[in-house]
Amino acid sequence: MGRTFDFILAGAALIVGILLLTGHGDFFLKGGNTQLRKAKYDEEKMSKGSGVALILIGIATGIDSYTTTLAAKIGYIIVLVLILTGLMLYLKYKCQK
Repeated sequence: MGRTFDFILAGAALIVGILLLTGHGDFFLKGGNTQLRKAKYDEEKMSKGSGVALILIGIATGIDSYTTTLAAKIGYIIVLVLILTGLMLYLKYKCQK
């Protein structure tokens, strides 16, 4: 089940990332206090940044599905943390109005 789940997760992340990047997946960012988010953030930039992050996560997950060593798994976790940190910094400094 491990490798199959990795492929499903990678595929879903790539599809959602492409939808967000092209501007057709705005419904994936809904939820929470929408009016506050619209007033504080540029939603188009936020959508594109989230799309890039999800595409990178999908690629990293696809590569990780072929690795079995402990060092590769630790590297995968580090890459995920770096991607999410980059996304948070992008949202904080580039997407605020």
